[in-house]
Amino acid sequence: MLMIKTVNVVGKIYDFLVNTDKKINVIYGSAGSGKSYTLAYYIIFKVLEVSNVRVLITRKYNPSLKTTVYKLIKEILEELNVYYKENKTEQIITFANNSEIYFRGLDDAEKIKSAEFNIVWMEEATEFERVDFFQLQLRLRRKTAGIENRMYLTFNPEYSWLIEEFLNNERKDTAVLHTTYKDNVLLDKDYVMSLENLKYQDETYYQIYALGIPAKSKGFIYQNYKIIGMLPETFDNKIYGIDFGFNNPSVILEIGLKDDNIYIIKELYETHLTNEELITKLKSFVENVNSEIYADSAEPARIEEISRAGFNIFPAKKDVKDGIDFLKRKMIYLYKDCTNTIKEIQMYKWKEDRKGNVLDEPVKFNDHAMDALRYAVYTYYKWNKNWVSVFEKDDWGVF
Repeated sequence: MLMIKTVNVVGKIYDFLVNTDKKINVIYGSAGSGKSYTLAYYIIFKVLEVSNVRVLITRKYNPSLKTTVYKLIKEILEELNVYYKENKTEQIITFANNSEIYFRGLDDAEKIKSAEFNIVWMEEATEFERVDFFQLQLRLRRKTAGIENRMYLTFNPEYSWLIEEFLNNERKDTAVLHTTYKDNVLLDKDYVMSLENLKYQDETYYQIYALGIPAKSKGFIYQNYKIIGMLPETFDNKIYGIDFGFNNPSVILEIGLKDDNIYIIKELYETHLTNEELITKLKSFVENVNSEIYADSAEPARIEEISRAGFNIFPAKKDVKDGIDFLKRKMIYLYKDCTNTIKEIQMYKWKEDRKGNVLDEPVKFNDHAMDALRYAVYTYYKWNKNWVSVFEKDDWGVF
């Protein structure tokens, strides 16, 4: 028997995976429904059950792949006590029965052009373009005894080409499953509350992330940004922003300032970090311990501990509306590897009531990098006397 232990997965999703006979399988729905978690287990069981299976797991960008589903697969393998070999350079996991899992971002599509697979999983499929799907479909042609080739797409239904291609179009080669957080009895209660609270914040986000039904957002906050593939060689200064989390991700951003522009250079975006672990990460993330770090002022004990570890850290000014207004006056450049920050800035929006009216307050959901960005930039300039004309002098003080 290849089952190592009893595990908890989302039954509705697992039953769908076991019983589908379609080549293309779409699992969409709300946040927290267990789509990725359950599919990861299913794929692991498949590669252990059948020899010589080759799997491709992909996201649009490799940095986000490494910190999400690649990490998830390895955590599950450790939990199940499954023996495997890992080629970290090539990002390939190999099992004793010669089955393999390849992890590839399509920002390096050359690495999969000549490869053939039995299983292809497009995680966060809304990141991809339609042409990416067709290219990946061509790779689904490996012949291995004992397994039917399958393609899986998982996503939250932000409005994209996926809606017309799969949800509004009855393809004969496709099976579709809708899920919500209510299908996942293992979901953390605090996260359930955050999803249900979207009902009172924003109707569109409530539809997408809680009900798991397609909707088109409007009222995006930032238009003044650009994604870039190269960074300046030097900066006038570098600062850092931290948004603390645990079940939600902790985020550290390295931010370059040059010629009155803002550059997001690199990000750390991880869940379940203790403060001790966060300090360890900071030691390799922050180039110079004398650089200024601005962090969520609601966590004074964590700030104090980081300060005692030798970092130049300060509580941030947290005026949300003023901070956003200030950032909107700047040009923001995001390096292409900062994929979580890119996704957040693309979806960061004002609240919207049930009548579709846009309100003057941001939706408090999936905004951790946006908070870290605002903490750093707004507080830095607020304290910088060269910029006193931007603010009222009476606003100055210790925050």
